[in-house]
Amino acid sequence: MQIEQREIYRAIAEMAYVIAKADKGLSAEERMTFNKIVEEELDFNSWVAQSRFELLDEVTQPSIDIAYNEALHDLKKYRDHLTPELKATAIRVMQKVAESCSGYSEKEKLIIDRFKSDLKNLTLI
Repeated sequence: MQIEQREIYRAIAEMAYVIAKADKGLSAEERMTFNKIVEEELDFNSWVAQSRFELLDEVTQPSIDIAYNEALHDLKKYRDHLTPELKATAIRVMQKVAESCSGYSEKEKLIIDRFKSDLKNLTLI
């Protein structure tokens, strides 16, 4: 796996972390659901996203704004390697995490809409 792809997968995990924390914090159920989702979406490379998510959850515990901005920074940095498929995967992971516990909240919807807009703008830069 190339470094650029690994960093994109880590950014996807960071965005999923933002969604998971957006409501009432991060539950054990959301952690397990995230792992299942990335295994389905990223297959053999899911370990990259899982390790980032775990680091965020257990060690750094950034605010959702900081995590969002850091992930977006990485996506900008590696935008030349951010394929339409990877963009779709990032959105799908976020949506599945949002739906996994108690359905979509308004805050989660706003974050996902903002992310879609930010992704679109990355290609315009």
